[in-house]
Amino acid sequence: MTQEEQDFAGAEVVSDARRVVGYLVRPESDEYIAIMDVLEGSVTDLTAAEVTAALSAAGVRLDTRVVETRLNALHALGAVSPRSDHSNARRYVEILARNWRYTASPAGRHVQRFYRQVLAGTATVREIPIASLNRIVTHLESLAASLGEREPVIGGLDRACVDAVGAVFTSHDDLDAALVGAEDALMALADRFDLDEERTGDLKGLLVDYATRVAAELDSGSARAAAALTVLVRWFGPLSQASVDASQARDLIAAGALTASRGGRTEDWEGLRAWFDVRTGRAARFSLRLVRTLPSMHANLRRLHSSAGTASSRTRALSLARAVLTPEVGVQIFQAAVGDHAWRKLYGQADEDEAGRNPSWRGGPQVPVPTLLRTTGRSGPRGRGGAPRDDTAVRARVAAARAQRQAEHSAAVAAVLAAVPGQLLDEAAARVALAALMAAARAGATGPSRTGTSGGLACTLVHTGTTAGTIQAPTWRVLVPDRIPLFHQPGRRPSRTAMEAVAGATATDDLTVHATLRITPHLGSSHPNHPRSHQAPATSLAQEGAA
Repeated sequence: MTQEEQDFAGAEVVSDARRVVGYLVRPESDEYIAIMDVLEGSVTDLTAAEVTAALSAAGVRLDTRVVETRLNALHALGAVSPRSDHSNARRYVEILARNWRYTASPAGRHVQRFYRQVLAGTATVREIPIASLNRIVTHLESLAASLGEREPVIGGLDRACVDAVGAVFTSHDDLDAALVGAEDALMALADRFDLDEERTGDLKGLLVDYATRVAAELDSGSARAAAALTVLVRWFGPLSQASVDASQARDLIAAGALTASRGGRTEDWEGLRAWFDVRTGRAARFSLRLVRTLPSMHANLRRLHSSAGTASSRTRALSLARAVLTPEVGVQIFQAAVGDHAWRKLYGQADEDEAGRNPSWRGGPQVPVPTLLRTTGRSGPRGRGGAPRDDTAVRARVAAARAQRQAEHSAAVAAVLAAVPGQLLDEAAARVALAALMAAARAGATGPSRTGTSGGLACTLVHTGTTAGTIQAPTWRVLVPDRIPLFHQPGRRPSRTAMEAVAGATATDDLTVHATLRITPHLGSSHPNHPRSHQAPATSLAQEGAA
């Protein structure tokens, strides 16, 4: 017994026939089914050797030991019953398992007959039963015509209405199963782009058949059925009750021991209405599936048409692949096809009658080659690529420019740190100070001050409530109302000179979210350090805003 059969035999035992069905889904299901066919068709019980002989006569060749293993597994599943008569045993070998006689158990017989009559005989559904759709539409329209004008009454339906309900749901089951099978067949073919000619033709035939005839019938029939069901919405309850009352098991259904057949519940009618919905019903989804299958069919057809030509690249590649697989000369063919041969080099043919038919590589006439082809040929796999460009001088110039900018920035930071609040700065130093000032203006306040850092320079805005700080540049200046900017190195306190310049100011808590800056033109060349630098004149403002 294999490990899989031991694990399966040691599984939890159930009391019904669910264990017996297990041999239908095993990897060796073909062998199990063939053995069960022999046992189920035999009048008497058989030994393992007799089962092997019967299988050989049916065209299934299995070893006797394999048959014994399969019979033991079927016995563990409950599909067969072994018999051994120990009363007449005269030798030890007569009580061994290989001499037991096997027959199909009742559950095994039912499962095997169910497989042969139902499962094995189920063919792929391709034909959509339009007759079932016609019966559904006819019965629904007759019910709508006879019940549409009346008020719903429980028990007021005759036998004809009950028969119509049964016919509707019976035909619907047939139609729904056919549609599901057809859609599954379409999905199995539509999701692949490597179909052969036979399957591509099958897909094309399905699409042509369904799109030209079935789709139109389904759309029109679904619309008529949906209209009739809309009229019968009020009668869903009475129709369900009439279907239950007409059943011979109505007492068991009322007691909950049985479930009513289709049409005996209001939910069945609601589901039927959703099935025939014009926009989201089964027919609409099937039509949409047809549309979505068209690109797959076109892709397969184009691929087959392109590969059918004798001069296509794909055909040549396939021919080369088949030739390479030849055991005798496959290696030589591959080397000849991909080798670097002189006669495969690129050369041009000049318009000279005196030259020979095959000019030499060096002695032939010169032919101009386009620039793009010449560039591609130099960087291709047949020759050495061009040397990288020497950019040492450019790198040196870029590094020198970067060092100069860093030196200028460091000098500007040193000039700002050496100046006192309100002192005139050069253009570079003023811009560095303005960047640090804007970073501090955007920062959150902590008590009376807020601090920001930009480019290695820190700025602290001290809120006084009365004094306006400034940054003086040759052509412009920035006013900071109610605050004094103090510049210092990041992580350090302002210098003593800067602190002495604001010693007389009184600091108060800063309650605003952002500080306000005012950019104004310079007062003029005659006033480089105007005494009103700590005041905010209202007549000279050019730009104002919150940082």
